[in-house]
Amino acid sequence: MSESKNSKEKLSHIPNAKQLYMRLFRYAWKYKVYFFITITATIILSASNTAFLALIKQVTDEGFVKQAADKITLLPFYLFALMSVRALAGFTSVYCMRIVARRVVERLRIEAFEKLMCLPVKFYDANSIGLLVSKLTYDVERLSTVCTRSALNVVRDALTLIGLVGYMIYLDWRLTLVFAVVTPFMALYLGKMTPKLRMNAKKVQQAVGEITKTAEEGIAGQRIVKIFGAQDYEIERFSEVVSKNRQLELRSTRIAGLNSFVVEFLAALALALVVYYALGRFTAGVFVAFTGALLMIISPIKQLTSANEDLQIGLAAAHSVFDLIDTPGEEDSGKKSIGRAKGEIEFRNVTLRYEGAKHAAVDQFNFTIQPGEKLALVGRSGSGKTTLVNLLPRFYELQQGLILLDGIDIRALQLRNLREQFSLVSQDIVLFNDTIFNNIAYGVLRSASEEEVIAAAKAAYAWDFIQQLPKGLQNEIGDRGVRLSGGQKQRIAIARAILKNAPILLLDEATSALDGESEKHVQAALDTLMQGRTTIVIAHRLSTIENADRILVMHHGKIVESGTHQGLLAQNGHYSKLYHKESEA
Repeated sequence: MSESKNSKEKLSHIPNAKQLYMRLFRYAWKYKVYFFITITATIILSASNTAFLALIKQVTDEGFVKQAADKITLLPFYLFALMSVRALAGFTSVYCMRIVARRVVERLRIEAFEKLMCLPVKFYDANSIGLLVSKLTYDVERLSTVCTRSALNVVRDALTLIGLVGYMIYLDWRLTLVFAVVTPFMALYLGKMTPKLRMNAKKVQQAVGEITKTAEEGIAGQRIVKIFGAQDYEIERFSEVVSKNRQLELRSTRIAGLNSFVVEFLAALALALVVYYALGRFTAGVFVAFTGALLMIISPIKQLTSANEDLQIGLAAAHSVFDLIDTPGEEDSGKKSIGRAKGEIEFRNVTLRYEGAKHAAVDQFNFTIQPGEKLALVGRSGSGKTTLVNLLPRFYELQQGLILLDGIDIRALQLRNLREQFSLVSQDIVLFNDTIFNNIAYGVLRSASEEEVIAAAKAAYAWDFIQQLPKGLQNEIGDRGVRLSGGQKQRIAIARAILKNAPILLLDEATSALDGESEKHVQAALDTLMQGRTTIVIAHRLSTIENADRILVMHHGKIVESGTHQGLLAQNGHYSKLYHKESEA
């Protein structure tokens, strides 16, 4: 119940529409040349409507009623020339405004993605990837309607209305007053419906985000879906969010349709009053021109109503996108920069508690790692091992205490410089839908030569299987490395860490997916790599860290034992129990 209430409160809070539109306008203004061409073409297009009515009046009076011989030849030519100019102006205005819109959408997508690349890890812990992707695709695309159809229609139709009303006043101001009587009713109705449109547009966006999230989860988890027979459940879950989206989209259509209906109804009333008043009082030309103007006014009013719908949808999308762009990025206030770190790491009273957690993930950590030391972290799941490793490159910010790298507070270092000091291989292997070469020589390693990549692959015992692939290093590995086995993916990740040659290695279950023979080779490669480097190893298989210089045993976020493998076995404590339990298994 409370979640529903919070959701409604969040939906109802939409920033000032004028502020949002002005912010969007500043993006469009960067392409002011195309903008001015569009405005000029639109003015010509709007003026052509009034000119067309004036020409029709002349055709009626001079051509049909008086049948003036000198006019009959010229009037068709005037009509052709006017309609040609109108067609050219229409094309120019639409195309140039579309250029502006696509540039704005491109800029916003890039800015939003740049922000996503700079947001802290805790942001991704709290937000669905599907919802974030929806912002980059659906929400940003909706902004194009604000920059094109809405903006163009508003300018064009407003100018058309001004021209037509001016011409109607010129023909007969009393008839114009008849039309003016119904105008306030139109404005009153549209003013009442606008907030409903904007609110529903926000709900539609959230529904699309839910569709993206649900589809992504179902597709990514296909093996689990199939093995647990969850196809029907996933289909039902997806059907529910799609059905919700349909209902919301239809509600938007219903509101917009009612707007159009009311406008046409009131315009029909005005037309009936005009005809009643005008019969017998005006020439055929004046009556045709005035009635034509009144009929032509209905279209821009309906277009303005439609533009209002697009505008509200676009502003809701703008709120969503700007909310992402305005999210505070990672704190990077460090000013210092170092070369290659020696690798001395010190934890002083370090504490971190995740949001909503009852207990601290790490609690009052105090220990020092010497340069070149191989430190192993062991303990049951949830004891804080991975959290400790995540604190070093500042994936999470500690809440209490101090972490020093070569005697320097890591918060005093520039983030990029700090992270240059680490290589990471985790149990959750991250590979990209690219070639093996580009997955090894990734990011700052892009300039690596083929010889260096091959050397890293050999050191990670990956070269043998790479050579057997059809295109070798240039072989595509598929989405998340789906074309490779678990062991092959892990060796690619290890090769990437070897190629980086950082002074500090972070190994989070780095050999967990390898078979016995591969693990033996890779462990030998890692042992060679670890020489002269500070290494922190997280391991569940204690047999892999028997040769560690020091082992820290963690339990509920605290260090409960510390020592070498043999020393900890002799203590007959936590480590001894874990080791013997593993040996028995």
